[in-house]
This record gives sequence, C-alpha cells and structure tokens, in this order.
Amino acid sequence: MARILVLDGHSSAALAFTRSAGRAGHWVAVGANRGLFAPAKLSRYCQLATDYPVSTQDASEFVSAVVEFARAQSIDLIVPITDWTVQPLSEQRVRFEGICRVALPPRDSVLTAADKYQTIELARKQGIHVPCTRMVTSTSDLAGLGDMKFPVVVKDRFSVRWVEGRAVLGSVFYAFTEEELRSTVEKRLQLAGDVLVQEFAAGAGIGVSLFITDDDIFLPFQWQRIREVDPRGSASSARKSLPLDRNLMNMSYRLVHSIGFRGIVMVEYKRAADGSLNFMEINGRPWGSIGLAVASGIDYPRYYMDWCLNGTLPPRTLAYRVNITCRRVVGEMTHLSNVRKGKPENWPGAYPAFWSTLLKVAIPWYPGMRYDDLWLSDPRPALSQIMNWFRVRRKS
Repeated sequence: MARILVLDGHSSAALAFTRSAGRAGHWVAVGANRGLFAPAKLSRYCQLATDYPVSTQDASEFVSAVVEFARAQSIDLIVPITDWTVQPLSEQRVRFEGICRVALPPRDSVLTAADKYQTIELARKQGIHVPCTRMVTSTSDLAGLGDMKFPVVVKDRFSVRWVEGRAVLGSVFYAFTEEELRSTVEKRLQLAGDVLVQEFAAGAGIGVSLFITDDDIFLPFQWQRIREVDPRGSASSARKSLPLDRNLMNMSYRLVHSIGFRGIVMVEYKRAADGSLNFMEINGRPWGSIGLAVASGIDYPRYYMDWCLNGTLPPRTLAYRVNITCRRVVGEMTHLSNVRKGKPENWPGAYPAFWSTLLKVAIPWYPGMRYDDLWLSDPRPALSQIMNWFRVRRKS
C-alpha cells in the first residue's frame, strides 16, 4: 500500500480523502496550515499529523516544507485539496520530480479553471447560458455596465491569487446601490487589481461531477444544494444526489475538456424557478461536498488516488443512489445561525424562515440521510468541529 499525504486538513474534502485512503489500506498523513484547526488530523485513519508554513503567506516556504516532509517520510502521493495549496504546488511541481507524485491536473488547466472570468467567457462561447458578467479594472469601467439590475454580485476573479509570493484571498459582496457598488469595487481593486461584477442569479445550486482522462469521461454524478451555509449563496451545508441529466453531463464535459483538464472536477450551475440553468464556475480541485458522492456510491477520492498512483482507470459509470441527503453538522449550525439574523435588507430572493429551518436542521436522521463529518466509526473529527464551533463563538 502507498504512503499518502493529504493537505488542507481543515477542509471537509480532506477528511473524505483521509477516510477513503485509510479504508483502502494506505498509510495516511494529514497536513494543514500552522495554527489552523484541522479535523482531518483527528481521524482514526490519520497516522501522522504535520503542520506546514501558512501557504497563503509564503508559497515557496510552504512548498519547501512539503518537499522536505515528503522526502523524510517516503511519501508516494501528495493530494492538495484547496486552491491555497493546489496552485502553489502546481506552479512548483518540478520540485517533486524524483520524490513523489502530486495529484494535480495539467498546469494550464489549473490556471484556467481557477479563473472565473475566463471560464464564464468559455461557457458563453460554447452556448452555455451565463449571468451577465463584466470584468472591472478601474472604477471608470462601472459606467459601461449598461442595464445590469441591482443587486449585483461583486466577486474576485480568483478564489486566491498570489502577488509576490503572498496570497490575496477572494471575496464575494452584494451591492444594492450604485454607491455600494463603487465603494466595494474601489476596495477590491486596491487589493486584487481587477474584480468581476455579475448579475445576481437566483436559484438552487446544481453540481455535475466528472472524472476526466485524456480522451474519456468516467463516473458522472449530479447533485443539488438543499441548504447553504450562508443562505444568500455559499458552500452547501446539506445537499442531495439527483438522477443524472446526460445533456448537462455532456455540456459540462465539453467545457472542461476544452481547457485540457484531467482528473476529478465539479461544474456548478444555478437552476432558476423556470428550470433554466446559469453556469457559475468550475471547481478544478476536490470540492467540499465530495462526501455526498462517496455516500451515494461513487468514491471519487479512492479512484482518483488509484489513478494518480498506478494509472488505474475507474469504472466508466456506476449506478449511484439518488435522493441521498448528506449534511455537515457545523455547516448546518452556521446556516441556522445566519437564518436567525433574519432576511438581509433589500434581499431580492427567497430567504428561509427560522422556525421551519430549525425543524429541518433538528431532525438528526431519516432514511437516506448521511453526514459528511459525523461517522460512528470515526467520530472525533465531527465532535471536535462542534466543540470548536462553540469555542470560536464564545470568543467572538
């Protein structure tokens, strides 16, 4: 069996990879940014925990630490999870030659998938419906937004970008007036250099996940968000598996294949009340809700690691279980906390009511329900997250 290092131990996807690798019999180490709470380190399947220099503060120092750990521990495969680590390792992947493999898509596709503006433009050119989006590099560009209606979304072009070795973390804001828009854009331009202004797209989040090789597609999977950590739009706290829409699968495959991507990927859409779809983004690295696919019968982490280690191809398709609901305990708690604050002023879309949400969140189990984090066979990660959630809020 292989020796595997899973990075970004703070993330839910890292926990999924740790458990999958451990259940497959691999030796697993889990790493995380120094000083960051990392539940995956507490998994029964983690044999060794390590801290590395904060990847978003000094990319080269972070990569050097990972190289040294891999050499000292005879690591066979490194699995970066988030943009915090995928992009630095991708840029410096040559440093791992002769030491170990790194689970990374081709370099150019990493860059393209991370670029929200470029992927929006690619989707538009392929005839995929997208929200009206403009890239702004100066406040003077705001005059050219035309008939874009408020509220608008102001988001960074990248979830994270490196400037002189340090990261500028992306953000998302909602502007309801021209004054708010100008103020928000000015602040982000100072930090990031450019920013996207996008029409607000209401609707349920839909995801299509794929395993892509040079010439083929494997293990398609589809899901829908039920609740989001921030009801205005964010990562999901609860989601369910859906029957596969093959037209949507093919559309997603053409888009991702066109950027030369290889590996596991999730393409995200918003489905409006009338059934129409808006493309939102490509997640070209392990996504936070990957545990739902595992619970539904498609163990992406295991198949991906086998492919990276041995070139072993997964089954072309698997008849996964539909209507499986997967929840994240602290995500649900944060969702409920956000709902309790009430509907934000001027919010244009539907917003959940507190008491009905409390009733839904309080139900601990029903047929078809699973948890990303809380496993009876591996309880420490989830229990530690719950304790940390309360500890953080007592301090704030």
